[in-house]
Amino acid sequence: MSLIKIQNHFLSDITWGNFSSCNFVAGNGVDIWGTKISDHLPLLNNYLTLLNEEELARANRYLHLHDRNRFIISRGALRIILGKYLNQNPASIKFEKSENKKPYLKNNPVFYNISHAADQIVLAISGAEVGIDIEIVNPEFNFNDVINEYFSVKEINFILQQQSIDRFFLIWTRKEAFTKATGKGLDDNIKFIPCLDGLQIEDGEKLGAFNDMEVFSFIPAKGYTASIAMPTPANDLRFYNADFFNGYLENK
Repeated sequence: MSLIKIQNHFLSDITWGNFSSCNFVAGNGVDIWGTKISDHLPLLNNYLTLLNEEELARANRYLHLHDRNRFIISRGALRIILGKYLNQNPASIKFEKSENKKPYLKNNPVFYNISHAADQIVLAISGAEVGIDIEIVNPEFNFNDVINEYFSVKEINFILQQQSIDRFFLIWTRKEAFTKATGKGLDDNIKFIPCLDGLQIEDGEKLGAFNDMEVFSFIPAKGYTASIAMPTPANDLRFYNADFFNGYLENK
């Protein structure tokens, strides 16, 4: 057994800064980028020019137009932002996949993870493995169908005390972000990932984590919740509006 420390935090107030204040260097901290998909729909065709053949084929397999558009914009946004960190043409970036099918940049110290829900995209860039998840807080979602399978007894009690749906998605994004950071994915051990606020100790080998971990939750936009997970220490979290996309594409 290899015990690790897992610290969960909630950031009650975040500020999305202007992209001009970012130095585009992946260090010990994490840069978190956020944007609305609908803001980029007018330049959808420009985003298409950034995708490779595999990505275009995947986009065309979506049955619903909004799913196709979301994929195109989120994939193009990922390429544009990574291009700034790599000092590379976004269209030329090549991705690899790990044994667990987690995408990564081969032979490169820049790590990333992206998530989207409804009209929002969040992207995390770091010099270490990172995972991020965003969910829209749907008050009609019946979490009772999954709560016993994926949550511990303490977490279930926490969720049912009050504001049930908000607490459900808070815990769920923490579990998703954690599994994305470790690359292990969702499995039978997801119930054992401790996701309540504060410091907790768990068997890292069981969770696929071999370093102490920190998880930060925040509200990226009204009606959404998000969490980000990374190895300790997390020196700095910086939040940026990805509002330079359209300017980049318009000048392309």
